[in-house]
Amino acid sequence: MESIIVHTKNAMELNALKSVLKDMNIQFEKFHTKNTFHNQKTIKKVIDKKNEKIGKPYKPKGL
Repeated sequence: MESIIVHTKNAMELNALKSVLKDMNIQFEKFHTKNTFHNQKTIKKVIDKKNEKIGKPYKPKGL
């Protein structure tokens, strides 16, 4: 199906749009465009930490 991106001007428009979508049983997702750079940095940091854990040598506990 088709996706639509809507840019509301204020909170009142956003709340009205959300209520219409809920009344019509239309699924929608929340996406914050203001923090996309921060989100990309956070995602990169998480992926880097996972890769570090994979590369660490295994040490048995108690030795």
